[in-house]
Amino acid sequence: MKKKFTSIFIFAFIAVMLFGTVYPAAFEAYDTYTYDIEGEPLSSPTAYSAVQSVDGGYTGLRDATGKDLGNVYDLVTDDRGYVYIADGGNDRIVVLNKYYKFDRLIDTYVDDTGKQKSLKAPEGIFITDDRIYVCDSGNKQIVIFDRSFNWVDTIKKPDSDLLSDEMWTPIACAVDQYGRIFVVSRGCSDGIIVMSGTGEFTGFIGAQKSTMTAWQIIWRRFQSPEQLALESLNLSTAYNNITIDDEGFVYATIEIKPSDQSQQIAAITSKDATYSPVKKLNSKGTEIMKRNGFFDCGGEVAINQLSTSENSSPSIVIDVACGPEKTWSIVDESRSRVYTYDSNGNLLFAFGDSGDQLGNMTRIAAITYQTIGDETYMLLLDGDLRTVTVYEPTTYAEYLLGALRTSNEHQYDKSIDYWNDVLKYNNNFDVAYIGIGKSLYNEGKYQEAMDILKNAYETDYYSKSFSQVRKIWSQKWLILIPIIVIALVVLYLKFAGYAKRLNKRVSLKVGKKTYWEELMYSQHVIFHPFDGFWDLKHEKRGSVRAGITIVALTIVAFFYQSIGTGYIFNPQENYSSIMVQVIAVVVPLLLWCAANWCLTTLFDGEGSFKDIFIASSYSLAPLPLLIIISTALTNVLTTNEGAISTLITSIGFVWALFLIFFATLVTHGYTLGKNFITVIFTIVAMAVIMFVAILFSSLVGKMVSFVFAIVEEISNRI
Repeated sequence: MKKKFTSIFIFAFIAVMLFGTVYPAAFEAYDTYTYDIEGEPLSSPTAYSAVQSVDGGYTGLRDATGKDLGNVYDLVTDDRGYVYIADGGNDRIVVLNKYYKFDRLIDTYVDDTGKQKSLKAPEGIFITDDRIYVCDSGNKQIVIFDRSFNWVDTIKKPDSDLLSDEMWTPIACAVDQYGRIFVVSRGCSDGIIVMSGTGEFTGFIGAQKSTMTAWQIIWRRFQSPEQLALESLNLSTAYNNITIDDEGFVYATIEIKPSDQSQQIAAITSKDATYSPVKKLNSKGTEIMKRNGFFDCGGEVAINQLSTSENSSPSIVIDVACGPEKTWSIVDESRSRVYTYDSNGNLLFAFGDSGDQLGNMTRIAAITYQTIGDETYMLLLDGDLRTVTVYEPTTYAEYLLGALRTSNEHQYDKSIDYWNDVLKYNNNFDVAYIGIGKSLYNEGKYQEAMDILKNAYETDYYSKSFSQVRKIWSQKWLILIPIIVIALVVLYLKFAGYAKRLNKRVSLKVGKKTYWEELMYSQHVIFHPFDGFWDLKHEKRGSVRAGITIVALTIVAFFYQSIGTGYIFNPQENYSSIMVQVIAVVVPLLLWCAANWCLTTLFDGEGSFKDIFIASSYSLAPLPLLIIISTALTNVLTTNEGAISTLITSIGFVWALFLIFFATLVTHGYTLGKNFITVIFTIVAMAVIMFVAILFSSLVGKMVSFVFAIVEEISNRI
């Protein structure tokens, strides 16, 4: 009994994972019978495996061609639904019709010289409306056939100084609507090779970034030319597969080097395209993929680097296929899993696992979509079992694709109905809420859109909807808004004038100042730092109690920033307690004062610890008002206007740092240069104090643990 190549229709309900959450299956098959390569059902149904042993009466691939499939590399379909399999192990392309019956082999051809040639270890196929492109990898060439399977042309290595013989072994290719050929070549670290339709080399696009560790960079500085020559080159990783969509954009996959996998893991949350295993490139090689999902659209996101299982490493992506409604899917070879995304980079569904359970793969080698009439199927090629598994969309997937289709066609009312149907299957699906929110926005229902988009933590269309709501609201209160703004400005000017008159009057006052007079002096210090800090120390215009009040106001301002930031700028609604803000303000302030006092004592500083604390506290005076203003603005600004709030906050921090610098200079009577050096060393001293404190607390913790262990041991022995 020998294993035969089979083509299988399955009706398994597949668990789909999205961001670590189990969702309804999106693809399942509709028959329990395993089909042989001739399209004839076997005598008994299969319940778990894509491979079926058969007795007599079976006419399979061997009977049709004399050979079983060997090492398989690629799987594509054409506009008729025909299936093409790159059987590199047997030097041929196997063609099945849309019913998965054997149709023909492409293994030999007659070129323009009249000689019969043979394919050798072909690994890639691409089909256009009138051409079939075969990557004849063993012969290092691309052979082009017409749709009647007649030889048209052979493209060998282009004549270019930029392309060496070692860089030319085509393993995958794609052709755009203008006839340009994009080639993935084994060993080509310069990116994707681009050629004209006649095979003329035009350049490289999309070269992967290569990295070196800090130690490698330093070590190379001390190596001789001979040692450098012996080292392996730090080359970019070559691409491993490619396809192209209907708009001519290239999707290319790359297996990230083991040395760069930490960057790939970091890119999952940062959504940085540099180390993503799949890229979308325009004809110039610019990365244009939208990555609007919660994570990078590069496969698995639940990675436990401390584990020894498959979840300890990121996805190894080996193939990509473009599906219906601008969706696209990638294959994770290490997990035998498929991940499908929409055009915005949102993960729609994922399914699959290694094993012999119904619908699973031993090792996925390739993926493609098959369209027959109005029906679309997903086909997966098992590289070990040499089988093809065919999946059809479930009801859940039909609703999902319907929602995407109606959204693309701007039928927003129908789109909402489809998204609501999706939510009936999965009420935690963020993409559905975003889809409904976008449709409501396009229908002019802005407030409803904002309410629904909040469920998905979406800020882009929420901001657009909020902009329209704000426009309506501002038109309603057109006269009142400028009156309120002018009133606030006038009130502040009145307060500033009052503080100025008060400080001028107090400057002539003899004797102790009141608490209010000490507090109001901060308004003079922030605008006149030189004489302000001088009088603060020598004329006793400030006090510890006023300084503590300013610190307390700063803490309150940061706490308000934590709880009062608008949804657009804090969609996850991450808040922190008042104690966190106390620690965040008080600890750095006291560290600064302690480090500065210790250092300036050794370098002839004139200020005491009290003087340093008062001056540093008064330096924080601009922060509370500016933090409160910027936080309040986050509730009325849109995403595009967020720079205004950021600018105000930045001005507050820069202003405070500026005041601290000159407070140190005036308090200790330093020159500008000496003060600059003192500030730098104070920062270093702060780091040293923190290190010692952490070390001390760690030692104390170990001592306490040791004492408790001794006490417990003694109590157990008594």
